[in-house]
Amino acid sequence: MKIYGRKQDDDLEYFQETNIIAEPDALRELASFLYRCADSIEDDGEQWEHERYESSDAVSAAVVVFNPALVGEEED
Repeated sequence: MKIYGRKQDDDLEYFQETNIIAEPDALRELASFLYRCADSIEDDGEQWEHERYESSDAVSAAVVVFNPALVGEEED
């Protein structure tokens, strides 16, 4: 697993650490989203490309999950 992030108006960067500050309900909502993505990757294979997390919070960071089979490997 590789996690990338973006500062406002900056290029994509590899993150070595990610911090999530959220209430239990929000964490469960995010976990459910990740489970749905995993199921879709297994069920749909390379037909599934990516999905954007839609939070119920008024303000939240964007979370996008990509199918690793469709993303080129980068050297570390």
